[in-house]
Amino acid sequence: MSFGAVRQEGQGTFAVPAALWSAILLAAPFLSFAPAAAWPWGVGAALLLGVFPTVLIATLRRRCDLRLLPPSSLPPAVLGAAALAGMTQWAILWLDGPLALSAAAFGLITSAVVLMIANCFASWDWLDVSLGAGVVITAAEAYLLLPGGYGPAAAVVPAAGLGTAVALRFREAAPHHNYRFRRLAAAAAGALAGGGVFLWLLSHAR
Repeated sequence: MSFGAVRQEGQGTFAVPAALWSAILLAAPFLSFAPAAAWPWGVGAALLLGVFPTVLIATLRRRCDLRLLPPSSLPPAVLGAAALAGMTQWAILWLDGPLALSAAAFGLITSAVVLMIANCFASWDWLDVSLGAGVVITAAEAYLLLPGGYGPAAAVVPAAGLGTAVALRFREAAPHHNYRFRRLAAAAAGALAGGGVFLWLLSHAR
């Protein structure tokens, strides 16, 4: 599937950003907890925040029930993921869960808020914002999860892969300069806001 196939208007799929955030959320608890305790949190967060909203919205779209949702400048799948991420914070605090997962969930919420504000004035794509945030967050997770000299080497892999995806989407929009600028601005905002919030909260969580 081309990265250009996902469009902000919400008629396409949100499978790529959902998969990206699922991977981020799956890995985050391992930064705080031992593997045995981290797995349930990671799998649960990945399914609840990454998979469930996209599957639910796809089901509602097939049934033509999306009109029942309140109006928002966020696509419905993003709105649902952000709302569930907020609820997840309470579960983490109540159950003394992994604070690194809280940092990742706040990164998702911040990225969604950036998209919501931007879409009051322009038309940004959730995929671009997610890719930008993902460059920072996945690189940080890989760096911290692997010991010794393996961490820096591992951090390059997701950062390079997602950075390439950003570059490809920038190139696809080359004939349309305004759209190309929006894609680049969205990715940069995702990296600075979503990635920055994650790194800031993570520095206090470990």
